[in-house]
Amino acid sequence: MFLMSSLQNTLSRALADPSRSVLWDGRWYTCGELRAHVQELRAKLSAIGVHPGHRVMVALPNSYAFVVGYLACLEHGAICVPANSEMPAGELERALARYRADYGIVSPAAGERWSEVLHKHRFNRGLSFEMDAAQGQVVQIWQRSSASEPEARQGTSEQEPAVLMFTSGTTGEPKGVLLTHGHLWAAVQNVIRSHALTASDVAYCILPLFHINGQVIVLLSTLVSGGRIVMRDKFHASLFWDDIGHHGVTWVSCVPTILSIVAKRPAPKEALGTLRFLRSASAPLTPAVAARIEAAFGVPVIEAYGMTEAAGQICTNPLPPGVRKPGSVGKPVGMSLLIVDAERKPVAPYELGEIAIRGDNVIHHYVGMEPAPDYGYGPGWIYTGDLGYMDEDGYVYITGRAKEMINRAGEKISPREIEDVLNAHEAVARSAVVGLPDPLYGERAVAWVVPEEPDGVDADALRAELESFCAAHLAKPKRPSQIVIARSLPVNATGKVQKHVLRNLEPRDRLA
Repeated sequence: MFLMSSLQNTLSRALADPSRSVLWDGRWYTCGELRAHVQELRAKLSAIGVHPGHRVMVALPNSYAFVVGYLACLEHGAICVPANSEMPAGELERALARYRADYGIVSPAAGERWSEVLHKHRFNRGLSFEMDAAQGQVVQIWQRSSASEPEARQGTSEQEPAVLMFTSGTTGEPKGVLLTHGHLWAAVQNVIRSHALTASDVAYCILPLFHINGQVIVLLSTLVSGGRIVMRDKFHASLFWDDIGHHGVTWVSCVPTILSIVAKRPAPKEALGTLRFLRSASAPLTPAVAARIEAAFGVPVIEAYGMTEAAGQICTNPLPPGVRKPGSVGKPVGMSLLIVDAERKPVAPYELGEIAIRGDNVIHHYVGMEPAPDYGYGPGWIYTGDLGYMDEDGYVYITGRAKEMINRAGEKISPREIEDVLNAHEAVARSAVVGLPDPLYGERAVAWVVPEEPDGVDADALRAELESFCAAHLAKPKRPSQIVIARSLPVNATGKVQKHVLRNLEPRDRLA
């Protein structure tokens, strides 16, 4: 029998009033409807053999249907593996090898687009589940022809795995982050406490729910605190202020790219009456943008810092009247944070080093990897690869990343993944991808490509062909914003591409 965790018990109590409106997605859905649909989907999963510990890919856009699928997995004890439902089939091919899921809850559009790849991996489409067909709340259930055994049960309900996500490490290879019910519960408590969330709050969900920010910061924290959620499939600049004013939204979790756009658009007075704060995370926020928003709208901008390994939030600036420091991501909440040097020894305030974290919301190790050794201040630390420092008041400042990851509007993009796609094209001999500054997205991916036959190559034709090739194999945010055709790449004595040289070169074709 699967014993309920603290998260499951609290969600059950928070959704107990069947008549209370809890989520808007085209119309308001009640707790009663949500509970009924979760139970119905659980019954369907159980009927096809899903047991606690089985991995279930949830590939749905931001929607009421995603919430039903996500909660059904959590309540059933299955491991939810969130996936971008808009990724092209070529990317899914690679992702399935990491997911190792035997079941899928998939949008009809994704199911049609991925059908060939899913069948290749021995998935068969089962029945569709219509929650609200008039509003498009329909999902397909897919099942692998020979399901594997579920993962071994853990000691307590808090230790049971809940969500499997993937991030990219130093080498660019995706690393598995297995979050337990206890991780999610601790993270939710930290968010509720730091943002003073109550049953009176209305959250605006515009960040993708296949990322940890949307799942934990917005969805779970709001449901557990008894609040309501207004859902959009994604950020729409033309709807932002209208939605906030019409539904009485009290807070929004954003990324700096969204805030940069919002700062340039006027806000109707009625939209500002209920808004308590705008939260910014996932990428560095330019202090000037925050200042412009606060001056124009009178709404505080709360900059925070988090990562998947911490089930979302690590640091945040306090709400007014607390002190918010421009350029800082605030203080750690409900967890420990150290700045360490190259030997992993803690450094003094204002000294630059790597950020290390530990807490009830933080994983101890990545899937299939050993935990970091104890460097003299206890086990259980994750070394983030982010560089920064802490001031004398405990506020954290992030200065960069030790890794080569590209941070596009808060989405971490692996150059290796883009390079692997480009290098698979028959006309490409070698490629290298670097991140360059972008005024809107923070960073953009620029690809340098060496053709198999540089002499006489039509650079524009090859570029167009590679852009189409990337569109078929990479999700839109991962596609290079620019492809540079070059005769060669700068390399060191061992043949490794010197990416720091590429970052300092003007990105233009070099075939002479």
